[in-house]
Amino acid sequence: MTESTARRTYLLAIVRNLGEEVGTKQALQIYAASQWAATSRNTARRDLRDLARRAYLVPVEHGGRRLYQVGSDPSPMHPGRGTRKSLLERIQAEGGEWTTGRIKRTWHQLLGTHVLRMAARNYLAALHRDGHLERHGDGTPRRYYTPRHEGSAVT
Repeated sequence: MTESTARRTYLLAIVRNLGEEVGTKQALQIYAASQWAATSRNTARRDLRDLARRAYLVPVEHGGRRLYQVGSDPSPMHPGRGTRKSLLERIQAEGGEWTTGRIKRTWHQLLGTHVLRMAARNYLAALHRDGHLERHGDGTPRRYYTPRHEGSAVT
């Protein structure tokens, strides 16, 4: 479990026990009494948004302030489930050259969260290995992939 996952799990457990709406200020107070006492305001905001994106928390507006309350589903499906398949469908539909940067942007649109360059690179390599994409630019600084056309030989 990564540090951020552990921190967010801790925050979610406390928020569920409180049973009330929380904002960034309350999240910082929760972190202050834990091993993550040095957590910044931006990190607390990011954690709350991530928990909301994963449907553990539900954002609500009160007097111009964004607060979060516990969602009704105790274990919602991760937003990334099924994303890889829809990303492959999008690659095949749009065609053209696909680089790690283009994959990152498209993945970000589908997920609404940051995707690491390494994950995009590994995903493209896996699609090439599985025969969905052709790789171009080996030995050059710019490597890109294109959808494999029907009838192309898999090498």
